[in-house]
Amino acid sequence: MMSHSKISKIIHWTFTLLYSYGIFKQVDDLSELEDPSLLNLEITFAIIFLIIVLIRYFFMKDAPTLLGATKEVRPGHLFLAKAMHRLIYSVLIMLPTTGLLIAALFNLGIGGIDFAVALHEFSALLSYVLIAMHIGAAFYSKLKGEGVWNGMVPVWKETKKYDSELLTKIKNIENRAYDKLEQILKI
Repeated sequence: MMSHSKISKIIHWTFTLLYSYGIFKQVDDLSELEDPSLLNLEITFAIIFLIIVLIRYFFMKDAPTLLGATKEVRPGHLFLAKAMHRLIYSVLIMLPTTGLLIAALFNLGIGGIDFAVALHEFSALLSYVLIAMHIGAAFYSKLKGEGVWNGMVPVWKETKKYDSELLTKIKNIENRAYDKLEQILKI
């Protein structure tokens, strides 16, 4: 079975920790940015976060998607998986970029900060949704016994395929959706 490299896994999971840290340390009120040390910390964190996201993107962009699959991956599935990854990267670039925009506007004391905050909050919310979908898809893949889970996750190894009436119904719906998507995209 194929698997992502150790460096790919390290980048993925250490970035997950960095993202989690960013969620928990976030500024609750813009007035907190009046503290120059906190403002500088936020700017430094955003720059480091952005650099790491870009490094991760350029390192992983050519890595096969759904590596570890034990059976042929439908073109529609592959298309959706790649689209999801690109959306996640886009949002993870938006987060620090809008954070830096907020810091710049706050520091300069000029207008537009409400719009920048709205963009930042939107990108944060979208990141939660997309990452939850990504995690859900990983668990779903694990239940189907596709092998993809073992390609990236170092724990709770996939050892079998689960069968249930509900899972079979969901897989049938999934396959019909792939049929439609592949027909629309002509893939």
